Amino acid sequence: MKYTKARKNPTSFLALTIVSISLFDEILPFFTDAHDDFFRWHDVKGKKLARQRSHDIQSNSPLPTVADRLFFILVYLKNNPTQQYHGACFDMSQQQCGQWVHTLTEILREAVSEAGMLPASDIASFKRLLEERGGDTVVHDLIHDGTEREIPRPSDPELQKEYYSGKKKRHTVKNAVITCLAGFILFASLTVEGKMHDKRIADEMYSFPYACNLQQDTGYQGYNPENATIIQPVKKPKGKELTAQQKASNTEISRTRIKVEHAIGGVKILRIVKDECRLRKNDFVGKIFHLAAGLHNWRFKTRT
Repeated sequence: MKYTKARKNPTSFLALTIVSISLFDEILPFFTDAHDDFFRWHDVKGKKLARQRSHDIQSNSPLPTVADRLFFILVYLKNNPTQQYHGACFDMSQQQCGQWVHTLTEILREAVSEAGMLPASDIASFKRLLEERGGDTVVHDLIHDGTEREIPRPSDPELQKEYYSGKKKRHTVKNAVITCLAGFILFASLTVEGKMHDKRIADEMYSFPYACNLQQDTGYQGYNPENATIIQPVKKPKGKELTAQQKASNTEISRTRIKVEHAIGGVKILRIVKDECRLRKNDFVGKIFHLAAGLHNWRFKTRT
């Protein structure tokens, strides 16, 4: 699979990488800077070097240009193939493919971060992001929700209990996301075990430093943080029915709250996030959701 050949077919290029050729060209300078900075201090395995060096790509490298390397990692993240198959597509061994996947994922994450597209992952960075959007001078309109991702069944019986999701009937990890009404992801929580409830994640991992209108589903029943005006559908009482007015109100709320589901769907266009992630080294499962959310934000910004 060659980058130069794939680039000649825009439709195929988009299907392979989730980014258009124009967006690829926008990402490439950030990726190049992050790539060069990384290889001044690290080898391809990610091992820290004793001293800084100048880095030149070897002529016999299976990925002979920085653009080839960006194409390689985007295709991997989009399609989640086995490393044996992906390595064969790029004329390298499975071991080489594994090394490149982990290294280039770190470089891509740094590039997305430098471009300002990564969502906040802690309260301090979330506050800074809201300050950029007006701070306490505006009332922020936000939506939050949780999403689960499948992982291989852990071998440890205790971990099996922690990561088993009764909702999904499989072993999963979970992230909470906060978006604006347009669908840009402002916050993505740290990755936790699938057993943890959405409300508990909200209680423990984030808060709202400025006044906001917060839309949520009925899974957050009883969640009422400081500075937040909760907008939530009315839950049907046991053995009773909702009134016509309550049903109409719930419909209006759902029409807005669906934006967070669309944002999560935009993240899960990457099969590495949607399907079972087989990589365990370097906390890959824990980190990959934030990178996928950053790529979603970049595509969203380009469209809007």
